[in-house]
Amino acid sequence: MVRRSSQFDGREVRLTIGNLLAQGDGLVRELIVVLGLALIFSAMGLIDDLRGLSPWLRFAVGLGIAVTLVAYGIRLQSPLPDAADVLLSVVWILGITNAFNLLDNIDGLAAGTAAVAATTFFLIALFNDQDYSALLAIGLAGAMLGFLRSNFHPATIYMGDAGSLFIGFLMAYLGLKMRTTVTEIPQLFAPLVVLGVAVLDTTMVVVSRLRRGVSPFTGGQDHLSHRLRRLGLSVRRSVSTLLLASVALGGLAVALSDAPATVGYWLLAAAVLSGVMATVLLTTKVARVTATDTETSNISPLRRDVG
Repeated sequence: MVRRSSQFDGREVRLTIGNLLAQGDGLVRELIVVLGLALIFSAMGLIDDLRGLSPWLRFAVGLGIAVTLVAYGIRLQSPLPDAADVLLSVVWILGITNAFNLLDNIDGLAAGTAAVAATTFFLIALFNDQDYSALLAIGLAGAMLGFLRSNFHPATIYMGDAGSLFIGFLMAYLGLKMRTTVTEIPQLFAPLVVLGVAVLDTTMVVVSRLRRGVSPFTGGQDHLSHRLRRLGLSVRRSVSTLLLASVALGGLAVALSDAPATVGYWLLAAAVLSGVMATVLLTTKVARVTATDTETSNISPLRRDVG
């Protein structure tokens, strides 16, 4: 196990353009590749917004983009065999990219979650001397906060597939780029904790639709935000609740990134337990509310909050 022995303070901040340039042209080329692939994702999303695309065509294009990024060398670094790292990296890219696409189901949620996650990636990168990742992450966080001003309920600007796929791809990229000076097994799961809200939302949606015999590619009212709305929360409170959960998970991920193995496993267990409790609560409570709504019609039907 390797740990940092120095303490972080303001004098140790070396996040400068000069430091980045000193690392050569490799980072510039990598950034061009990443942004180019993100723009392809965005263009596909724009076409889907305007004309509609087959889910399988979207999957095929996304798979090609994910494989291209991994082939460029951006992939998971773990004790597993290289083939497993490559496969998991492709699954991660596709999963996180589409998770943000699914998360864009209510005003401000996708942008707010991205802002919190990017800020978390910035802190982890900064504490671990990853100047390039830190600069990209804080730039993305700033862009999302600026966008959130017009995207929070009642929204006047919407992200759409073009925006959510672009942001999701960059989130997946930052997760793969994250490196920590503590190199134990728990640290490998830190990016998953950072993006826990998006991952939980996608997991619940996919499982819910498969159990009902519905294609995961179809739309629905089974997202985390919709479940909170059924419990009586307003749009703003539903989004704020999920953003607070993202902040809590972000703090947990920052602690996890620098924790020794024994502490790391406890922190990871806390994150998993939180997800399980949230799943049980939102599944059982919403089921009761829905049943009551069906019997008494005292609760108005949930409207679609997507712009």
